[in-house]
Amino acid sequence: MMIAAENISFNYGSGGTVFDRFSFGVARGEILAVIGPSGGGKTTLLYLLAGLRMPSHGRIRINGKPLLRPRPGNGLVLQDHGLLPWATVRDNVALGHKIRRFYGPDGRHSPVDFTCDTSLLEEKIAYWLSRLDIDDLADKYPAQLSRGQRQRTAIARTMTLDPDVLLMDEPFSALDAPTSENLQALVSSLTRESDLTTVIVTHQIPEAVRMGDHILVVRRGVNRHAHVMANPACGETFRQAPGAFNHQCERIKALLENLP
Repeated sequence: MMIAAENISFNYGSGGTVFDRFSFGVARGEILAVIGPSGGGKTTLLYLLAGLRMPSHGRIRINGKPLLRPRPGNGLVLQDHGLLPWATVRDNVALGHKIRRFYGPDGRHSPVDFTCDTSLLEEKIAYWLSRLDIDDLADKYPAQLSRGQRQRTAIARTMTLDPDVLLMDEPFSALDAPTSENLQALVSSLTRESDLTTVIVTHQIPEAVRMGDHILVVRRGVNRHAHVMANPACGETFRQAPGAFNHQCERIKALLENLP
């Protein structure tokens, strides 16, 4: 397993326990969609996988190593994009590399094999601007972009850092349906092309079924058992078999309504 959560527990003190001896895994190159109601711990789980929060019990392993802090190989894409409003698209995409150049290859903020090759960086930025279809926006500022273009910029910034794990927190929730579906297909393609291991948090059942090789359903209250469903309807399969896609959506809906 690329990601292994082993008997993890987490609570917010007076806010209550979210996970209690909770275990699940994500295989290398797989997309795991995490779905559940508000207050079900979806974002908390993502922050635990990102190393931004630590479990009170148990451990998380990524690529076989215990996760003790945020790791350079994790890419995190948030719903609000996290772009610097005073920086152009090109400068926002380059931001992660500028931070890595500041710290150097310390193994904490940057990979130990990180190099400050300016020409290589320019090539990467140009590639991802083109791959995300925002190369014509490189000199514009976030305020001049649509939501979808801002999200593409955030994804490009993450991908230039060559992550092996991609963590996404409801990245498409504020987008119109056509833009959202287009970006879902794009992220799925990028995951397959780059052999990324991806965890995406969503509250939309169709989005989970379109993207997830497996779907993890969480509940409001204490999560003790990982309810994971295989999802053969993901990707292009659902376009060829809409009946199977709709059936899978109904299964997820029923599980959400009837979790013990």
